[in-house]
Amino acid sequence: MGPWLVDVRTREEFDIWMGNSPPLLYRPVVMVVRGDSPVIREFIPNALDAAKLDEHRLVVWVKDDSIMTDREIAEVFGDDDDALAAVLSEGHRATATIHGDRIEVEDATFAFSTAQ
Repeated sequence: MGPWLVDVRTREEFDIWMGNSPPLLYRPVVMVVRGDSPVIREFIPNALDAAKLDEHRLVVWVKDDSIMTDREIAEVFGDDDDALAAVLSEGHRATATIHGDRIEVEDATFAFSTAQ
């Protein structure tokens, strides 16, 4: 069983979970959620439910996205400023994004599945 949700509060925590060797026995499929708003707080339980469907899934919640550099934001979210979350595949390449109008468990599950 994995931790499924990591609430990242510092740059150091971000580096640990997004680095090449996260503190897990396996390489997780990571969903990065950025910001903190009512919509995101509604989405987080749905993302967590989707993550629990596979022990290799991990949600990394970066409430304060100033923790991330502009380059990291561009790498994770591309030029999609409206994306609430992005799922990363091997090599931390974004394969799917989540927007405020698609925040159900099924949306998060589909986003995870595109990266696996």
